[in-house]
Amino acid sequence: MSANKSHPSAYVKHQLPGRVRLKIPQKKGDVGYFDRIAKLFANCPGITQLQLNPAAASVLICHTAETQLGNITDFAQANALFTVAEPPEESAAKPQLPIATLTSVRLGRLDESLMDFSQGRLDGRSLVLLALIGLAAHQIIQGKVMAPATTLLWYALELLREESLI
Repeated sequence: MSANKSHPSAYVKHQLPGRVRLKIPQKKGDVGYFDRIAKLFANCPGITQLQLNPAAASVLICHTAETQLGNITDFAQANALFTVAEPPEESAAKPQLPIATLTSVRLGRLDESLMDFSQGRLDGRSLVLLALIGLAAHQIIQGKVMAPATTLLWYALELLREESLI
């Protein structure tokens, strides 16, 4: 699988029957590029779901059993999106990063793992929302209604508000 010079290189992060996660490191953070992928893949036969994460340079593609990775990569190349290549080699010396950056990266990986495990139904934000509601219910049952329960419910509602769910 050789990379075309005019297309960014993507590599298969992992693959299961009916789904494949691709990483496109060259386009990390490029929201416009990932919007273009969403628009073009909407017309790709056999694609059942697409989850894009520009911050992680990740594309999760769910597809029908009949659709092969080759069909997806051919479509991507025909539409000048990316060329699938071998994964980059891990460098032996990792740069020293600030703790906040490392935490953000690890939380991003946890979020991706939760999304993979739950087949796109549970992400980190949803898990925190459920935990806060559960903790609030626990506080209410113990009769601690005013401060802790109210605070936890407030945080849960803020998460919902940020997602424009309420």
